[in-house]
Amino acid sequence: MFFAGWASNNKYTLIGGMRSAAQLTAYEIPLLITVLGVAVLSGSLNIIEIVDFQMGQDEGNVWNIFLMPLGAALFLITMIAEVERIPFDMPEAEAELVEGWWTEYGGIRWGLMFSAEYMRSYAACILFALFFLGGWEAPFQHSLSDLPTVGFAFSTLFELIPGLIWVLLKAWLLFAVFVWIRASLHRVRTDQILEFGWRYLLPLSMLNLVVAIYLRLEHYDGGNWDLWVPAVVSVVSLVLFIIYLMDEDEEALELQNRPYNTQAVVKASPGSHRD
Repeated sequence: MFFAGWASNNKYTLIGGMRSAAQLTAYEIPLLITVLGVAVLSGSLNIIEIVDFQMGQDEGNVWNIFLMPLGAALFLITMIAEVERIPFDMPEAEAELVEGWWTEYGGIRWGLMFSAEYMRSYAACILFALFFLGGWEAPFQHSLSDLPTVGFAFSTLFELIPGLIWVLLKAWLLFAVFVWIRASLHRVRTDQILEFGWRYLLPLSMLNLVVAIYLRLEHYDGGNWDLWVPAVVSVVSLVLFIIYLMDEDEEALELQNRPYNTQAVVKASPGSHRD
């Protein structure tokens, strides 16, 4: 992206390319540390083995989203920033940089680059489904198949539906979340994006890695997870998230120095900024 902006010989594309390089650097490290936490928890760097660990009846048998809700949130946020979608699309902000690093591209070149953007977004959704949502396993597949009366019907249904369908359905559902976020949130300034990545996501990704190591070493005995482990992790994470939402730092609100903030002292209106 940087070289695409630099090669266009345009100041807006160069600025967009520099912003893109800085943003990808700030969010690539938390993303990789989060994926490392998934590998530690699953005991493998192989994606197929990571999925098998989530859906296996002899080991694991718990989706990683219930064991690593913080990791799932970090992966989602960093992937949105990696594919440069709102609220992290300042490198290609059409209102400020005239489409950023791809200003000078048009026709089929612009179409191919735009298609690549959406392919990256969908690839991110597929990776999330594989790492945290059990991959090609249907929701509650083993529990529904073991039911006394209707278990055979569910088992037959799951055998008829290919695993690829479940992966695509989960990815499409997550892509709908991407679109929802794009329609709900506004663009964040470049300095706030970088501050959010380095000061908040990087320490949280390290914390997530520590939690993954602790769960793997202290609470996993080689078989299935004890049900209380994902239950406790999920409940504690939900309670902390609610507390964070309810917490308000009055001093920070007065100074307006939070990383996600677009309020202005003087509202923009015709003639409001004239001397």
